[in-house]
Amino acid sequence: MSLTKKLTAAVLILVNFLLLHYIVSSLPLRMDFTQEGIYTLSDSTKTMLSKIEEPITIDFYTSKSVGELQSWFKNFSDRVEQMLEQYSKASGGKISLNVIDPKPDTPEEERAIAAGLNGQEIATGDRVFLGMVVAQGDTEKIQPFFNWNRETFLEYDISKTIYETQLLTKPRIGLITSLPLMAPPMPPMPGQPAPSNQIIIDQLSTQFEIVPVEPSAETLPAGLDLLALVHPKDLSDTLKYSIDQYALSGKPVFLALDPSSVTEREQGRQQMMMGQMSQPTPSDLPELLAAWGIEYDPQFVLTDPDNSLSQGRFTQPAWLVFRDEYTNRDLLPSSELEGLLLLEAGQLAHAEDATTTWEPILTTSEQAGQVGSMTLQFTQPQQLLRQAQPIGNAVSVAGLLTGEASTAYPDREEETHLASGDITVFIISDSDFLLDQFSVQKVNFLGMEQIQKLNDNQNLVANFVEYLGGSRDLIGIRGKAGTARPFDVVQAMEADAQKQYQAKLEIVEAELQEINSKLTQLVSEQANSGIIYATPEMEEVIAENRAKQAELKSQIRVIRRDLRQGIETLGTVIGAINLLWAPIGLLIFAIIFNRLRKNR
Repeated sequence: MSLTKKLTAAVLILVNFLLLHYIVSSLPLRMDFTQEGIYTLSDSTKTMLSKIEEPITIDFYTSKSVGELQSWFKNFSDRVEQMLEQYSKASGGKISLNVIDPKPDTPEEERAIAAGLNGQEIATGDRVFLGMVVAQGDTEKIQPFFNWNRETFLEYDISKTIYETQLLTKPRIGLITSLPLMAPPMPPMPGQPAPSNQIIIDQLSTQFEIVPVEPSAETLPAGLDLLALVHPKDLSDTLKYSIDQYALSGKPVFLALDPSSVTEREQGRQQMMMGQMSQPTPSDLPELLAAWGIEYDPQFVLTDPDNSLSQGRFTQPAWLVFRDEYTNRDLLPSSELEGLLLLEAGQLAHAEDATTTWEPILTTSEQAGQVGSMTLQFTQPQQLLRQAQPIGNAVSVAGLLTGEASTAYPDREEETHLASGDITVFIISDSDFLLDQFSVQKVNFLGMEQIQKLNDNQNLVANFVEYLGGSRDLIGIRGKAGTARPFDVVQAMEADAQKQYQAKLEIVEAELQEINSKLTQLVSEQANSGIIYATPEMEEVIAENRAKQAELKSQIRVIRRDLRQGIETLGTVIGAINLLWAPIGLLIFAIIFNRLRKNR
């Protein structure tokens, strides 16, 4: 074969390779090889998208042309855009995506600001935008600015905005409670201030329509999107059956039980001072809990020396504070909670034969114990730990219950009776934590009442009510890993270098301490004579000290240099692989093509 033919064949092979690359990249196929599938939409999101009836338009505003942006911001912007493209493809044409670059002083920037997108101002004075406007008909919802700290929940944030765009009315929450969460409708006594709702009620009212349900009611009102039971007591049998059927229908339930209500106990003491008798009682729904696979004993309250509330010398072992490793960070509503206070909570356990799935949200330490709930009325806090019976392991006080459950009333014969169904129930074994006195502080500032958070109690309620009150498909979306992946090999190299450095440091520090002790001894001997001067022996000790310090610094420099060289070598190898894989692949393709051609 002549040189001309060889060159022509090489050019044709290159053209074929480029055409193949173009064709493959144009196909509506996508392979996600990431460990947690961070570029793949979850089944819950796909189900939600399949239910869209009217077309939706997403205007994604991203500042692409601003040159001063850091690389991590550009990478995150690309990540959001790629995710939105997945939504558009998975919607079957129901979602149209417009990617808009709002350059400074342009109509696009004006439209972004008018829509409510709050761009971030950078050093040059320009605004950087990374938000979206989701519109369906006359309804618009915005995501003002995508927070890169919430990258793991990016899919949930997008899905939630799309879902809310399709809502025409507020979701309805049925509320059954024996606590004073809502202000009584009766007018106040003369000279008395008008009673007000607990702050959590006012907070939820901005997003939901709250429908009070009396414990004596025969059945639940129709059209409820979520049912909240807070310290439910003395419910009628027909109402319990209605709750059972409501849960089995797939509607979410927020359940706050309480083995020992501090609020109710304080109210009882006030009534006793007025000559009235009142005995606080725990709240429990034994039939429903047994059918759902939850074990709960209202006769006992948990203590935990590792998580008990401590203020100065005062410690309350039955008032538990939950932070960090005692809070589930993998579930969206609890992922950013920093501190929670539960008062005299009980233990929640998942039965071994349960058909449901239990995901703990708040757990105690392994030092947890339990005491009788009735003893709390007569026992001083400092005596509780001595009376507590150790449990021997960490236990749950809150969790999310999902999956198939059977009815608690199998003998009912109504035509619409449900014998089983998939349930979604958030359960927590305390109710006092919702009240203002245990979650916020009201401060009078210049004649205005301001609210200061004491903990994240109200955020817990608001997060889970919003989470449960949304689409059932949203509940199935879980957080995914971020695109920033750790360099495990580099971290291992750094850890090994740190061990070497620490070992050298401990050896030399021990030698330095010995040298300094000699120097101190020599100085003290001279101090007795009243005159301190540098003897040859002292100068020798000082010189030895300096030599050891110089030796230590030299050894540290060697360790750091070796570490740096190792990391640079690793980077060079990775860069070479990234650079050469395409030419090597082309060369292999050419060799195979040539052999196949010769065989013909």
